[in-house]
Amino acid sequence: MKDYNSKGFIVKGNIDNEEVSKAVKEVFEWSSSLLFAFSICFFITVFTMFFTVSGKSMLPTLHDGDRLLISKFMYTPQKGDIITIDTNEKLKKNIIKRVIATPGDTFKIDYDKHEVYVNGQVLNEDYINEPTVSRGDGTIPSNKLITVPAEHVIVLGDNRNHSMDSRYEEIGFVSYNKIYGRAFIIHWPLNRLKFI
Repeated sequence: MKDYNSKGFIVKGNIDNEEVSKAVKEVFEWSSSLLFAFSICFFITVFTMFFTVSGKSMLPTLHDGDRLLISKFMYTPQKGDIITIDTNEKLKKNIIKRVIATPGDTFKIDYDKHEVYVNGQVLNEDYINEPTVSRGDGTIPSNKLITVPAEHVIVLGDNRNHSMDSRYEEIGFVSYNKIYGRAFIIHWPLNRLKFI
């Protein structure tokens, strides 16, 4: 029904009216779906990344081939976090390690006692594969007290004697700007699906 008055041409009805074209409804539904998909892709790209573990340096926590989801938005490293690191300039690959000490912390390793100290306290490392014996390339000598500089961390692998980490010159102190983010879930294989 159409009315003509001084305000102009008016069509009575609403969006649910049968007179509304099915094509318009379909376009609206497709647009909504595409917008939702774009939003999800944008969220994943900006806030997260995917990472596949290569090697055995993080056993028993992470296995070779584990696929992880990494949280990277506004991330500040914390002790105990498992992080992904850009070492492309030196090693031509990205690596994954555990944060052991953060800026301002004092750190040392007693290789004879197989103990790691942070701020004078022995770490209870129930996540490692075996006691710390390997001295790397000597970058961190036994019982040498080190203070972690600003915006850097010390990282070690959980498979302590088979890991290239801060005990090697190629890694050393890891700068914040080389950290992608924190691993928070193993999403593949499904039988290992869990938060970490």
